[in-house]
Amino acid sequence: MVNWKRGRGSFSIWLLILVLFALREIQTARHKHEMKFTVVATSQALLDHIAVALIDDIFWGSYYKSSHQFAVKAAWISEALGANLTEEMQHLVLDHERGYQFFIHHLTRNDTKIERNHTLQIRFDCELDGDIQLSSLAKYGLDGEDLIQIEGLDGQWVVLNPRAHSFKFIAESPFWTEVRKFYNKRYCVGAMQKILRNSSMKENLPPDVYVSRQDFPNGTIRYSCTATGFYPPSILLHWKKGSDGAIWGKENSSGTLPNSDDTFYLRISLEIQPEDTGTGYACVVDHSQLETPAVYPVPEKPSKWNLWAVALSVLLAAILMISCFVVFPKWTRRKAGTTSEAQLEERFSSSIASPAIDLQ
Repeated sequence: MVNWKRGRGSFSIWLLILVLFALREIQTARHKHEMKFTVVATSQALLDHIAVALIDDIFWGSYYKSSHQFAVKAAWISEALGANLTEEMQHLVLDHERGYQFFIHHLTRNDTKIERNHTLQIRFDCELDGDIQLSSLAKYGLDGEDLIQIEGLDGQWVVLNPRAHSFKFIAESPFWTEVRKFYNKRYCVGAMQKILRNSSMKENLPPDVYVSRQDFPNGTIRYSCTATGFYPPSILLHWKKGSDGAIWGKENSSGTLPNSDDTFYLRISLEIQPEDTGTGYACVVDHSQLETPAVYPVPEKPSKWNLWAVALSVLLAAILMISCFVVFPKWTRRKAGTTSEAQLEERFSSSIASPAIDLQ
């Protein structure tokens, strides 16, 4: 009995450690939730309304006016959010359609062409590092032009277009300030935490890294460092030279871009001038799935002897292939001809050796 209790106690300790470790992994992860709304309307009628929700650039939910339904990407997301929160978001999107129509009507009240279509774009996002909120953003735009935005829960609305001055007074009212903070807590931060705590949006993957070198006739050297297939998208790539890390050259970056499989891609290049020997350079990669930043030295310039060896190998391989294509068909035809002659000789010998037929 004592041993069983002791064993149960050890199991409970290990279980607690595993739970704490899992919670730590969730809490130390950095995630971003974005909700984007696109509304097409005239000053008199709302024509279309589309909304999408993404966590770490991965789509998880959407709304289309044609269906009047807020839909999620997978069943487990509905379970993670719970029926109450899902229904709230459904009603919230529907209720706001009338508000969006009024907003467009208010901004375009001086337009002479009342039947003209206008496109309203709204973006809300929030970013977390564990349970700590790093940032939030609410931004409005009309017909491709930014109108007004606010960063942070306690920030100030910034007018980006004179047309939005009247809206600033409404947005800064105590009522709408509290509504905005509630929406951020309930639907941006709250929904993201529920989804992430119930299941991972995407398996975390370390980057595959490739470093290449290109030498130009004028003596310029270009190094390229490519990291691909990684998730989450936060990554740092930089060049260093020797122990001091100082580099001299022209740097370019592709920016972090999505791959078709929901992983990400980043490429940086460094162009150095002929007076630099190009030795000692390396690409340093830092990602959450790497225990420590990884260092990838650039390839050295191939010697002339190596180039001649490669060229000679290619030439010999080409000669061998051509020889095979020429010799093999001839050998096949010759073998076929020899076989036919042997068969004829055999048949002729058989006919001579056969006994004569007595016709009498």
